[in-house]
Amino acid sequence: MLKIFFILFLPLFLFSKIQIVTYFPLETKIVKKIAQKEVVTREITARYLPTFRNIPKSEVSRLSNSKIYFHFGLDVEKEYEKILKEVNPNLIVVDMSKDVDKLGNNPYFWTDPFALRVVAKNIYETMIQIDKQKTDFYKENYEKFLEEVDDTFLKIKQKIYGSEVLEVYAFDDYWDYFANRFRIKIVKKEKKYLNITEIPSAVQFTKDRNIKKLLYYNGMDYNVALSLSSNLNVEILEDDIFGDIWQLNLINFSQNLFK
Repeated sequence: MLKIFFILFLPLFLFSKIQIVTYFPLETKIVKKIAQKEVVTREITARYLPTFRNIPKSEVSRLSNSKIYFHFGLDVEKEYEKILKEVNPNLIVVDMSKDVDKLGNNPYFWTDPFALRVVAKNIYETMIQIDKQKTDFYKENYEKFLEEVDDTFLKIKQKIYGSEVLEVYAFDDYWDYFANRFRIKIVKKEKKYLNITEIPSAVQFTKDRNIKKLLYYNGMDYNVALSLSSNLNVEILEDDIFGDIWQLNLINFSQNLFK
């Protein structure tokens, strides 16, 4: 009897929630910091992908049934926005990066805790506009999330205190916002092996700048990173800024970077 009751009323329960779509899990986690169980979430991809991929019409239809599309303003996300809006012109699209102070064309702003405060505000203002009756609920969650963001910032600052790390190598621009916020200089390295004639000057440069770390993304370019690590005597630090637990990612990254 209980099972039958659940089956009959599950659609009504889902209908009572606000259905949203995000591009990848990190966005879902951040939206739910404020919306929590008041939303039912769908994701375009189960892990971040930088390039557009065609998805079946049935999947487009399912996703476009959502009320809100939250995204970070990445180029690939804007492509899906066009497709979803064609199917559902009433879809509300929220660029969570609105009003974020961006570094040129670099879109990876969420490694800066201050940027996450802006994102939280955009989510909060959207939810209280859509669901005014629960304004107090969203406000409480919004303020709690701001506290979490500030706590993360302070924990990272404590890690930096006394650290000798002032410059690091990096293959990509994923960490530019983090470096800008915490006053670390990033020296970009090409994803290529050093030839024998380049090694002496590269070693001297590394010593002169006291660079001891090389950042690279989650398993990609590992062999090149390993080769540079060996030649330049630097530690390679793997990091995934697209992981779905924002706070833990940043704290773990800072612990490894500043140890």
